[in-house]
Amino acid sequence: MQGPDPRRRARREIVAALIGAEAGAAIGLLAFGGRELAPLALAAAGAVAGPALAIWLRAVKLLLFRRTVRRQLRDEPARVDSLQ
Repeated sequence: MQGPDPRRRARREIVAALIGAEAGAAIGLLAFGGRELAPLALAAAGAVAGPALAIWLRAVKLLLFRRTVRRQLRDEPARVDSLQ
């Protein structure tokens, strides 16, 4: 088999960079289509901002999850169903 293994998933940062670049290019074409190099500049900005945003969102999601689990563990003691 040649090329990358299709069973392995791509890293989030790579996917975020590709999506950010495509979104930046689309916005650049729609908003600043008449300007020279504007779509290319926005595509580059999106490629830089995409992974940063993905990392930040993942950290926020993890923080909210941890906070919820801590609150649940703090508020209710553990129960065993077989003892009730």
